[in-house]
Amino acid sequence: MKRYLLSACLLLLCGHCAKKMLPPSPDRFPPHIVEVNARTRVQVELVFDEELDPARFVPESVSITGLRIRGISRGRDRMRILVWTEPQSHQRYFLQGVVWDMAGNPGRFRASFLGSNRIDTISPRVVAVSPASGSVNLWRGVRIIIRFSEPVDTSLPLNYMIVPEEFETLFHRVWEPNWQEVNFVCRDSIGPGKVFYFLLNPGFQDLENNIGLTPAWTYWTTDSVFEGVTVKGKTVVHRGTVFFDQEKTKAVAPILADGSFEVKVPAGVYSVFGVSDTNSDGLVDLISLPVEFNTASESLKLIMVPESVPRRVNDYRR
Repeated sequence: MKRYLLSACLLLLCGHCAKKMLPPSPDRFPPHIVEVNARTRVQVELVFDEELDPARFVPESVSITGLRIRGISRGRDRMRILVWTEPQSHQRYFLQGVVWDMAGNPGRFRASFLGSNRIDTISPRVVAVSPASGSVNLWRGVRIIIRFSEPVDTSLPLNYMIVPEEFETLFHRVWEPNWQEVNFVCRDSIGPGKVFYFLLNPGFQDLENNIGLTPAWTYWTTDSVFEGVTVKGKTVVHRGTVFFDQEKTKAVAPILADGSFEVKVPAGVYSVFGVSDTNSDGLVDLISLPVEFNTASESLKLIMVPESVPRRVNDYRR
């Protein structure tokens, strides 16, 4: 009996103490850098021992002695940061900075790395476009977002169009700090009954001057329903731009790598022509003669001929 009472008292005492025990202590350890890799002569990868908080990270806190940093972006996971630099030499560099982990612990780091002489030859690509093509009810707070596969050179102009042209001045271009995403933010609300087309033509460049060959394209309407007809077409060129012109409606669409194009436009009769910059020098090399096209046909073919007086793509707007 005494043994039973003793066991019961011990259980009660342990339960009482357990209620007063402190919860497990939070993470109080700062993040540490564990690896630095110069992947190319303009890219350095920093690897940490835990996930970092991107909201707290200040790109300006990172510096490299004797080497100018051109941009910073996220790596393939939250434990990695990509630092984009001017071309490196095959010498040892020293870097420092501050990062924060998900628990709010700041970590100051110092490290060294051997500069790379490997040249990046991969062209940048458009990997995401917003809003989605065919979106509706977009008339207030419109924001066009283009994301690239890697940082691009923001010192060079982007060759883009917003149709109708008279609304283009309403959109303000804003680059994200990592140079990997650009936003076109509309300053004002847009009235009903409007259809918009956005096209970023190929020609943007990464920090190694590789030229991007993929376009960014989308279209949307301010109305609740997109009243239109999908038109498909074909050309002999592998990239370019197709213009649709009508008294009340204008549209633009990219020519893809297989020579095809597809766009949704309000039903009607259009004057259609295409242009192509085959050598990516910013000037049109080929142009098609205008074709009168009724959307009841749903498909058309454009025949390209050499352009006698090459101009920039934007100059071909009607």
